[in-house]
Amino acid sequence: MAILHNNPVKKNILLLLSFTIAILFFNPAYSDVTAQLKTVGKGKMSWFLMEIYQASLHSSDGAYSYKKYPQALKIRYQRDFKKEWLVDATAKEWQKMPIPRQQYKPWLRQLSVLWPDVKKGDSITFLIAENGKGSFYHNNRLLGQVDNPDMAEAFLDIWLAKNTSQPRLRRQLIGG
Repeated sequence: MAILHNNPVKKNILLLLSFTIAILFFNPAYSDVTAQLKTVGKGKMSWFLMEIYQASLHSSDGAYSYKKYPQALKIRYQRDFKKEWLVDATAKEWQKMPIPRQQYKPWLRQLSVLWPDVKKGDSITFLIAENGKGSFYHNNRLLGQVDNPDMAEAFLDIWLAKNTSQPRLRRQLIGG
């Protein structure tokens, strides 16, 4: 340290470097959104032989209970997708559910503002807090909030409802 003590420029550079490393490694914005939760189950979505995404469900106790929050659904994409495709896919799933179009149409507008395009390897995580409100994260960085508990529930129901269009994936996610 004698070299640093006598050289204030090197000392300042080392302090700045140490501070930057601390921010990167200890900043919650860069930590895994699901780190405080336990994995319930994992699965993958494929179309014919093409893998679309891998998904995992997380809860506070590692078990799935309907409407018992917090819960998080993490989707890691295996292909590049434009956000318009993601929003359209969500709309198609909500059309299959008993949700009136006039109810979910504003939700789709909100998703089109929140969501980015995704690249292979990117993740989008949806975390529902104990109060039923949700947050979307892209690669563990906050995208925005969903203050409507009905929208939050409807989004998770795409994968977790008993009448989901993907019953095999649902079984994998809920561990049943």
